[in-house]
Amino acid sequence: MKKIILLLVIIGSISAYSQKNYGTPINDKLPEKLITLRKAIEVKNFPKIIDPVKIDNLYYWKHNTAILCKESEIKIIEYGAYLFYNNTWNLRKSYPLKELNKNFGVKKEIMKQSQPYTWTNNWRTDSSIFGGWAMWYFIGITTEGETVCGYEKIETTDKLLN
Repeated sequence: MKKIILLLVIIGSISAYSQKNYGTPINDKLPEKLITLRKAIEVKNFPKIIDPVKIDNLYYWKHNTAILCKESEIKIIEYGAYLFYNNTWNLRKSYPLKELNKNFGVKKEIMKQSQPYTWTNNWRTDSSIFGGWAMWYFIGITTEGETVCGYEKIETTDKLLN
């Protein structure tokens, strides 16, 4: 009986350790490359809070990301994602612009005014389950030559759906 109880305690400890949480961004301090730029690109993620599903041996946090510029045409020059840990936003990855064209359907990195672009198959995968915060960001140049940005936070959880 003692062995069974010890085994259950060990399994519980391993399970608690494997479910990580990297904190919550409690302030609106932006990454350095976005601080000085005006926000002119709307970025929306759906859903805002993403619970994972397990498929085979991987966890998937599935969501849609949409971008839109209302005031003028914008040429995207950079986009990517940040992750929040150690109480700050850390660059996860800047993506190649050819992936913007493929994933969002933007032609030659040019976002037309009032035309929404949506990446419907956007998801994060990992072999371990954990919650945390990410932020999609986009940097572009308006037709007037102003460098602008857009960003949106997204929360991922460790609450398995299946």
